[in-house]
Amino acid sequence: MLREMLAVMPKHKGTEHLQGDLKRKIAKLQSQAKKKQATRRSSGWDHIPREGAGQVVFVGFPNSGKSSLLNSLTNAHSDIADYPFSTFKPVQGMMPYEDIQIQLVDLPPVSMDYNDPWIFNIIRLSDLVLLVVDMSLAHPEEQVFNACGILEQHKIFLKKEGENRPKGPLAIKSTLLMGTKMDSVGTAERMEIVRGIYANEYPCLFGSVRDGTFVNKIRNEIFNTIGVIRIYTKIPGNKADMVNPYILPVGTTVLEAAMVVHKDLAESMKYARLWGSNTYNGQRVEKNHILKDRDILEIHAK
Repeated sequence: MLREMLAVMPKHKGTEHLQGDLKRKIAKLQSQAKKKQATRRSSGWDHIPREGAGQVVFVGFPNSGKSSLLNSLTNAHSDIADYPFSTFKPVQGMMPYEDIQIQLVDLPPVSMDYNDPWIFNIIRLSDLVLLVVDMSLAHPEEQVFNACGILEQHKIFLKKEGENRPKGPLAIKSTLLMGTKMDSVGTAERMEIVRGIYANEYPCLFGSVRDGTFVNKIRNEIFNTIGVIRIYTKIPGNKADMVNPYILPVGTTVLEAAMVVHKDLAESMKYARLWGSNTYNGQRVEKNHILKDRDILEIHAK
C-alpha cells in the first residue's frame, strides 16, 4: 500500500516532505520484516537432541492427524484443533517399546505455499520419517505425491524399498507411510488406491488412533523400520543383563558390538558366545558374525 501511494504521488516540491515520510516508513517496515525472518531462522529448532533408541519425525499436511498420533503413542501433549497449523513448533515425546524408548517428533505441517527451512534440517537428521496421510479426504494419494515433492525440493528423498541411491548431497530417509482417520466414510476404497500406488515402495499402515490394536501395530512397525537392534551382554559366569540393552544399527557384527561395550575388551577378545536368535544357545561365534535383535553376547578376552 505504501509503495503504491509513493508510485502515484505527484513528484514536486510540495510533496517532498510526504515522499520522504513514506520512504522512511517503507524502510522501517523492510527492516522489521528482515528481523522477523532472522528470528525465525535462529529459532533454535534446527536441531533436536536425540534421545532413546532413535528419532522419528512426523511429516504431513495440516490436520492430517499427526498430533493425535503423537498423543496416542507417548505421554506428550501436542495441541489438537480443527483449524490448520495448530502445531507451529516441534513437539517431542518418548514412545515406550518393550524395554526401550523411541523419540517421536511432531513437526509443523508442510505446505505447498511456505515452509520454515528449519523443519527440513530436523528431517535430515532423523532416523525415520513417518509420513502421515489423512484418509478422510478425497485423493489421499495426492498428499503422498505432494509431500514427496516438497521434500525433494529440499534434497530429501524418502527411501523406497529395494532402492539404492548413490551417495551424494541428498538425504535418503527411511519411511513409514501412515494412513489415519480410517474410521471415516469412504476410506476403504481410498486405502486400496494408496496401497496400489505406494505399497511396493514404503511400508504402509492404515487405521484410527482410537483403535488400541492399531496403535500397538504402529509401535511395532516403527521399531522394525527404524533400523536398530537390542543387544544384551553377559559376563562369563553371571546372568545376562536384560535391563539395559545396547542399541546398535542393524547389521552390527560381534566385533563392532564389542567395540561399543569397551574398546579394550574388543582388542583383547578371544572369542564370543551367543544366546538368542537362530537357535543359538551359548555357541561360539566368529567376530564377523552379524547380530540379531535381542541377542545375548558373552565376550571372552585373552
